[in-house]
Amino acid sequence: MYYEINLDELKVIVCKAIKQFNNKDKFLIEKDLSERCICSAFARCIESCIPDKEEYRDVVVDVEYNRGFEGDESRVKRLRNKKIVVDLIVHKRGYIEGEGFYNLICIEMKKSTNREGCSADKQRLSDMTNYMYGYNYSLGCMIVADMSENVLRVEEEYLLQ
Repeated sequence: MYYEINLDELKVIVCKAIKQFNNKDKFLIEKDLSERCICSAFARCIESCIPDKEEYRDVVVDVEYNRGFEGDESRVKRLRNKKIVVDLIVHKRGYIEGEGFYNLICIEMKKSTNREGCSADKQRLSDMTNYMYGYNYSLGCMIVADMSENVLRVEEEYLLQ
């Protein structure tokens, strides 16, 4: 079944998850734990904020999921002839190109003290939300663990173009 994607609803999911993380898990930032640890805890927050609606029934949250399209799951995701790993994605596994509402949100995360690679992450988000590259994520978010404020925040958003 085909569902229309509601971008505002996807943004609300991310905002609620950030608020939940900042209320419940900011200890991880305060204690300077790894980006992977912070991202994993944030994934649980995202999961709990996904609406209990029919169109989200098979939606899952994966950390560092790097496989390709339906029929070729063994193929590693690639952009610009390079293997890629996105920090966190919200999707329905087994995406079938052209069926819509499968690749919902892709997220890259960095600590504010680790800006190395941030431009590469932002380029990846831009590409993942660009029809030209075929992944067609509806929303991409660059999320920063602000080490001075001890909170997560969205630094930049990318919309499917």
